[in-house]
Amino acid sequence: MERGKLWTVEAVAERLGVTPRTLHYYEEKGLIPEVPRTPGGHRVYDEDTIERIEHILRLKEALGYSLQEIRSILSTEDQLKTYRARIAEGREPEHNVQMLSESVRLLEDVVRHIDDKMMRLAAMREHYMDRLTRIRARLEREEEATKAVEFQDQKGE
Repeated sequence: MERGKLWTVEAVAERLGVTPRTLHYYEEKGLIPEVPRTPGGHRVYDEDTIERIEHILRLKEALGYSLQEIRSILSTEDQLKTYRARIAEGREPEHNVQMLSESVRLLEDVVRHIDDKMMRLAAMREHYMDRLTRIRARLEREEEATKAVEFQDQKGE
């Protein structure tokens, strides 16, 4: 990772395993900040933007979040970053208390959202495991029936 380096859309797409169109779409939808352009009009990405895209992809792939859900989480994270910067400036303690309280609320919302998603996924998994158990039992009965018929055929010969 080179902090000062700028990457072309093609290089970023290859590095992250997405299409250039995906990168453009994330920019259009405001998931990443507007990307600077070269004098020729080509997009170039800095390492911070690439890290944000990687984060979006993790949220999308690992947790199955929709882009709307991702936008909400990113907004929360951006707000927390702003609070962190303000607290670091050494503002008055009552402002810090207010921002820290809001940070707690925001993070609780994110955790609650993740918990809800995990419960829905667990319920879905349980449903499919039940189906799998029933189908395996049926398969076992069918295999036993097939063996019994084959055995009867062999005995009758």
